[in-house]
Amino acid sequence: MTRRDVLRLGAVGTGIFATGGLTRVAGRATAQAQAVPTVDRLVMTNVVDNVYDIFAKGGKLDSITVERAGLRFGADSLLAEHGLAYHLDSVRGSERRQILLDFSLTERNLFNNYQVLKVDPAAADALIISHGHADHYGALADYARFVQGRTKPGLTLYAGGEDTFCHRVVATPSGSIDQGQLDRAGLEARGLAVMLAKQPAVVAGHAITSGQIPRLTDFEKPPAAARLVAGLMDSACSVTHFGATKVEVKPGELVADSFQGEHATAYHVRDRGLVVITSCGHAGVINSVRQVQKATGIDRVHAVVGGFHLAPAPDEIVAKTVEAFKTINPDYIIPMHCTGLNTIIAVHGAMPRKLVMPSTGTRVIFGA
Repeated sequence: MTRRDVLRLGAVGTGIFATGGLTRVAGRATAQAQAVPTVDRLVMTNVVDNVYDIFAKGGKLDSITVERAGLRFGADSLLAEHGLAYHLDSVRGSERRQILLDFSLTERNLFNNYQVLKVDPAAADALIISHGHADHYGALADYARFVQGRTKPGLTLYAGGEDTFCHRVVATPSGSIDQGQLDRAGLEARGLAVMLAKQPAVVAGHAITSGQIPRLTDFEKPPAAARLVAGLMDSACSVTHFGATKVEVKPGELVADSFQGEHATAYHVRDRGLVVITSCGHAGVINSVRQVQKATGIDRVHAVVGGFHLAPAPDEIVAKTVEAFKTINPDYIIPMHCTGLNTIIAVHGAMPRKLVMPSTGTRVIFGA
């Protein structure tokens, strides 16, 4: 094994989008059109992830730099949990933008890590929530309360659909596990504007959201145990918002969760290609990448990052995903959160020079 392999193992266009500039129609945010942006540089900080590996290796690879938080004790300790949160810092010319993507599970871990990593949560130009699971939105209400009155005017939270704000549960043989419900009205009362970006959107002039993700592959399926709690017929969580398939249920009953409103985040980095961040990938990591490619008109993928939700997947699904990665041929794959050691091992076996191992506190620098 070469030093480069050890580092990766870490000791393991022309599309048109909705822009971040919003107009108001009947009290709801709508979007205007804007071309796909390109940034010169993107610094992606993994603020919270499932693991914190103090021995993870950092350094310069072919076209990215990986900076690790390293060994920290006491007040400077980073905290890991089953959750995910990012700080995305991009530059184009003299213009800088900061976006917060997902908000972990607990306030304690998120704000501890913001402080240790010197991330100012009130400096964000925009916010993105990938989907309505508590391990991604858990500390968002706490965030809104903490920064109220101190953010940039009109700070907007981008969500992929109504179901982001619906009540979710996981059905298990021993009973249902409550995933909670993100309170949209509560966030708006704290001064956040909420935009449902069902179509691809430009965020803060630098980032891209995928819009809702068509299911193209025959092997990427939403988790069978995932459920949504049906709301009243005219509510945002009525069955009319749960996807193309109509079902007859009463309010309060459970329906299969298709994750219709889950969306991916991406950047187009100059001379490098797309950096696609799937967050949790219930819609399918391959489906997510293909949707960003289609929406932007850009085929070249520099990196695929995030949770791929393959930890519980059978070997044949992991194998098909890895084969699809080979076809997409990204420069780097950075698996996090719910991806699973099974998938990390499979990626390392097939594409060892592309793999960068995750760890809470890791910064990856893309571009110049």
